[in-house]
Amino acid sequence: MSTNKVQKQDVLQAVVVANFFHKNFWPAADGDSACLLPLVNRPLLHYTLDMLESSGILDVIVFCSSGSADRIKASVQRASGARRLNVVYTTSDTCRSFGDVLRHLDACALIRNDFVLLWGNVVGRLPLLPLVKRFKTLRQSGDKGAVMTIVYQRSSDPNTTSAADQTVVLAADTGRVLFHNRARGKINLPLELVLDNRTVDIRRDLVDTNVVICSTAVPPLFADNFDFQTKDDFVKGLLINEEILNSTLYAHVVDGDGYAGEVFDWPSYERVTRDVLHRWTYPQVPEVVDKYSLRYGNVYFGDNIKLALTCDVGNDTVVGSDSKFGSDTRISNTVVGKNCTIGNNVVIENSYLFNGVNVKDKSVIRFSVIGENCTIKENSNISDSCILGNGVVVEPNTELKQKRLLSSDSNNKSKKLSAKAFVYDAENNSDSDDDEDVRGLTFRTRSWSINSGSSSDNDDTASVAASIPDDTCMFYSEVVDSLIRGFEDHVHCDNLILEINSSRYAYNINYREANFQVIRAMLTLNSKAELEALNQVRYYTQLQSKLDYFMPVLRNYIKSSDSCEDCLSAIEDIAKGEELLNTVIVKVIHHLYNMNILSEESILRWHEKEEDTQFAKNIREKANKLIEWLKDAEEETDSDEDDSS
Repeated sequence: MSTNKVQKQDVLQAVVVANFFHKNFWPAADGDSACLLPLVNRPLLHYTLDMLESSGILDVIVFCSSGSADRIKASVQRASGARRLNVVYTTSDTCRSFGDVLRHLDACALIRNDFVLLWGNVVGRLPLLPLVKRFKTLRQSGDKGAVMTIVYQRSSDPNTTSAADQTVVLAADTGRVLFHNRARGKINLPLELVLDNRTVDIRRDLVDTNVVICSTAVPPLFADNFDFQTKDDFVKGLLINEEILNSTLYAHVVDGDGYAGEVFDWPSYERVTRDVLHRWTYPQVPEVVDKYSLRYGNVYFGDNIKLALTCDVGNDTVVGSDSKFGSDTRISNTVVGKNCTIGNNVVIENSYLFNGVNVKDKSVIRFSVIGENCTIKENSNISDSCILGNGVVVEPNTELKQKRLLSSDSNNKSKKLSAKAFVYDAENNSDSDDDEDVRGLTFRTRSWSINSGSSSDNDDTASVAASIPDDTCMFYSEVVDSLIRGFEDHVHCDNLILEINSSRYAYNINYREANFQVIRAMLTLNSKAELEALNQVRYYTQLQSKLDYFMPVLRNYIKSSDSCEDCLSAIEDIAKGEELLNTVIVKVIHHLYNMNILSEESILRWHEKEEDTQFAKNIREKANKLIEWLKDAEEETDSDEDDSS
């Protein structure tokens, strides 16, 4: 009995997070079931389970939302690599972040021993058992405070976004993580890193695989620290409070002893697809995991396909089983799903077609994603990062560039193109989290679009953030996203404060800069189109309602003389570029004074501050009546006190 108990305790577990908490693949897939997105005609989650099974890890816990649980369970049952696995599912509809998942696991007490933690979008082959054994040995005989080993992949090109965006400093002899920062350009390293360690490795060539080896102390650490919302929050928190939390981090760099690629957006999807076709992920390649035949030039043909004699199939191409191609059709650098029908004189390049797609004659598809069971009718041209959701029907002679299409308008926020084609209108939709990069299938978050100067769904946000340093820009953009979602979905302000603090923590933003950027974000929640439709009265009414809603957030950040100064500086800064705010700036300041956000002393001090620019002088001149009223009120208060004495 006791022997069985010990053996059960020693079973190595893996936790697979199958809910991604983002919409990077929308409308091709949503965040709840994006782990089932096909990569080379196979669900992402199947690659992850295969990697665990080949590593000898058989006890797997899969976290997913209850809405996607049935689909994920059905998919796992069909996965060839899952047949030997003991899969346990745990679901929750209250988890909104990676940190919430770890807190959920802690509450459920599902973790019995050291475990492997990864997302359901990891593709590759890793020797996980030796890594876990090394981690156990480290904790038993070396560093008992070790709680996590982070697995990195060395990038062949350090200039890629995922590698260039982070700096990791490691102790050369032990691999202990001493410093971690996600920022481009120059960084400041603490002198203690060199003084306290004989040799350190400064790495800017590492890509995070999102595979980590954890001790049982990790879930309780998340449970005790609610500002840990992401893995980066956890890493930064432990490095800053290492002595308090008595916890240390280590790193393992995959370099020649394996491959791991995380698919978290379209650029990484494209990169990992290329690696699969070029066989870096062997044995996870098409002809091993499915019924494909390999041809020269990394061309993979499925069973029972029909190609016309004049059909030209170029390099780096996959054709799924039971697919048909017409005459004079050209296809290259493309993955075509199963049961697809491609007509005559069709050109498809650098694209991804999922199962059941029907492309009619003389159509062109370049650098786009076509969802399951879509129909592209005659003479259509789809190019430059178009993404079509499942079941879309594109009518003949249609030309699309940089569009996202859905088969129905369930949220009444899309423009109708045809009966089963609705164009997602990002300009008039504040829920948009993504922006498009016109080169290929590169979809980036709004913060990166701001930095690159590309168009955004909120032009005012872009103009405000254009000159802000990278980390500050990313923090500002995340605050804008949180506030927009919070106002529209009526999220409790306490939760918004947690999100903002988490972002501040992740990007190492000091307190005064956070005050400044939070106020700027509150004043730039309207899109350009929304502003054009407003007059002065309606604008101020809407702005006042938002300020009143976010009053707990304001009180959390604006509570000292310095923070009042930051608030007034932010208001003035935004008013320079926003005419409507410029016309009501005195009303805004007066309202914040009435709500006890701004103190009388801070307003008077701001007004008396000498400024060189004409704009600043004009703003202060507008505020003269408010200043006179404040001074009169102060004098009346003083006289009342004298009379009473």
